[in-house]
Amino acid sequence: MAEIFQKMIVITSLLALVLMSGCAEEPVDPVSSENVFLSVSPVVIKEFNSQDITLTVSNNATQAIDSVQLVSFTPLTVAGTNSINIPGKTGTPESSALYVQVTAPAYDTDVNDSAVTVSYLSGMDEEGKQVTKTSSIPVDITILPDVKLQFLGFVTNMSALRTTASDSWELDAGEDATISFSVKNHGQSTIPAELLTVVADVDNKLIADQASMNITQAMAKSGTSYTKGLQIPVNDDAPNGETDVYVKLMYGDHIVDEQTLTLTVKL
Repeated sequence: MAEIFQKMIVITSLLALVLMSGCAEEPVDPVSSENVFLSVSPVVIKEFNSQDITLTVSNNATQAIDSVQLVSFTPLTVAGTNSINIPGKTGTPESSALYVQVTAPAYDTDVNDSAVTVSYLSGMDEEGKQVTKTSSIPVDITILPDVKLQFLGFVTNMSALRTTASDSWELDAGEDATISFSVKNHGQSTIPAELLTVVADVDNKLIADQASMNITQAMAKSGTSYTKGLQIPVNDDAPNGETDVYVKLMYGDHIVDEQTLTLTVKL
């Protein structure tokens, strides 16, 4: 009798184990992407250059999100990133930063569909594993051509543009200040004519205002523009003293290079 009772206990235990092993985990819904907020500042980057970007991720759910990492930063190439865990909120959303290094494609790449996407783990499926989810937002990205001013400085007049230029100059009120320069393409893409503008902006408007000029030559890789000259008329009643002159190489509204010269009006 005792033997039969022991066998019944063994059989009952085995059945219990089988039933337990066959039971599925109770699934837990993952955090919705609507509760994962992403924030990143507009990105301005020169073509084929690398740049560090900070992406803020906020968790607006009471459930934690784990292994948060960058999936894509279209159209930029992700060169490196970290992974973070963010606890669930107890009042205000919990936030943490993803540090990302990106590399830009050619400056004329289409950026209309620019977006950043992250993935994260949360919830639990029937097998007890965390569920992978993604969240994405559009990003304002501007890719600039990699160009710089060269041989910039003051010269005597427009007939002396190829002489040695100086970063400071002294003249009388009412005279013209002449600035010589050229532009070099340090990037890998050909830059069409009329794409760039050089602006010489005098800081003290009582001395002089500004002048500008379009770059009318196309420049392939390592190409340069012609040597050009800008003349800035100094006011007849300009006060004596010095002022900064900011020479900016512009791509639309963006400054791609800037150098400062010093202009002095003498008595």
